[in-house]
Amino acid sequence: MKVNFAKINSELEVTKRQIQDSMKQSTVKLDTGRYSNVIMPIVPVHLSKQLIYSNTNLEKCIRLLSQDVILNEYAFASEKNEDDTLVDRFWDKSKYELYKAVQEYYGYGFGACEVTRNSDGSLKKLVQIPAETLLIKQESYHDENGDIQYSYYAYQQIGEKRIKMRLTRFQYTEEDWDLPECLWLGGGKTSEFYEIPYWVTAINKITAKIALEELDAKKINEGNLNSGILSVVRPPMTKKDESVEDTVKAQMQNAGTGIMILELKAFEKELPLEVNYIPITEGNYDYLQSLAETCDAEVLKCFAMPKVRLMIDDVTESMNSNKSDTIFQIYSIQVDTEQMPFENEINQFNKKYFKYHGKVDIKVPIFGDKTQIEIETILLLFNNGIFTLGQTIDAVQKYYPNMDLSIPTSNPMYHERYYNGNLLGIDSIPEPSDENPTGMTQIKSMGDLVAYIEQN
Repeated sequence: MKVNFAKINSELEVTKRQIQDSMKQSTVKLDTGRYSNVIMPIVPVHLSKQLIYSNTNLEKCIRLLSQDVILNEYAFASEKNEDDTLVDRFWDKSKYELYKAVQEYYGYGFGACEVTRNSDGSLKKLVQIPAETLLIKQESYHDENGDIQYSYYAYQQIGEKRIKMRLTRFQYTEEDWDLPECLWLGGGKTSEFYEIPYWVTAINKITAKIALEELDAKKINEGNLNSGILSVVRPPMTKKDESVEDTVKAQMQNAGTGIMILELKAFEKELPLEVNYIPITEGNYDYLQSLAETCDAEVLKCFAMPKVRLMIDDVTESMNSNKSDTIFQIYSIQVDTEQMPFENEINQFNKKYFKYHGKVDIKVPIFGDKTQIEIETILLLFNNGIFTLGQTIDAVQKYYPNMDLSIPTSNPMYHERYYNGNLLGIDSIPEPSDENPTGMTQIKSMGDLVAYIEQN
């Protein structure tokens, strides 16, 4: 009997090949206008979209990294003491729209927002523009010296309507001032307008994971999950009987779950009854499961994303382990670096539209119990003699308003500094013991602090 093997999903192979082919295009001056004067994305948007929304982890990594980079507190600081009220208000209203554009930046290699205005012409807020409706066009003109110069515009295609927009990063002549404005996110080592998405380096694993999920869905939908075949050999076949292939095919279609019983007729008249069990359950299930985990891990590597950030907590840690904290500290450095190009875009925008020369600092999210981290920091400063006892009590009191930690400010202890519980500058240090090898008092918790205050 002939068995035919086919690809699980030929469309995935085509998509992967098309993306790989687009990456092979000449990387020399991609922004000079491939296909006439239209500047195309490095990876076609429709192909990127197909893969992103077919792979759960990929879509989630893009969404979470965008959240961690953009949806935080924005702090504006100016050396000239400029008023940042309008700037702060504008970006507070625009933050979520910018977040949506940054999602497309990480997914497609670029994103964009329209700059909207109030009826009086003042800036209102940013509004995200779907990346799949956009393209960049290069247009030439002659300057006052007769030399050819180039201008770049964003075009948004909405049905039959095409809207021409100027980019906030460029200067334009007066005849273009009535055009709507577009804040464009994208541009790097290869192109002035587009980035290569991080996930491209893992395209083989991404398509493999999608294929595995479709294989599972196909098996469930077909409803045929036989674990084995019971083959019975019986007396000869006649010409009217069906062929072996037809018999197997018919009975496989009618079988349910568990063991399928299949009867085949022998070609010899005198033949003992022969019964064989043929297991057909997939023996490579462990391999496929391992492959799926490898595919997921590869996507996380592309974005330097910890598994626990995706709410995947499959690592057992000891009670005193700080592994997760260390991982998040490293990830925070990654997030801080990712914020730099967006901070630069915001600074350039503010300088052009608000005449504000200050700098923005997008805060990095705190991963963990913020209150506990802040209290531990305060106690660390006290233990190392940086905070006085009074400063420590005042700093901790706001976290525990119902707990009376106060001591009179006239008490000499209030203004003293301590090192690991010992007054700085004293000659007598308690003798070390097995319980306390250093002989010093460690203030590690609120309970320790309260006990120390009561004792002294």
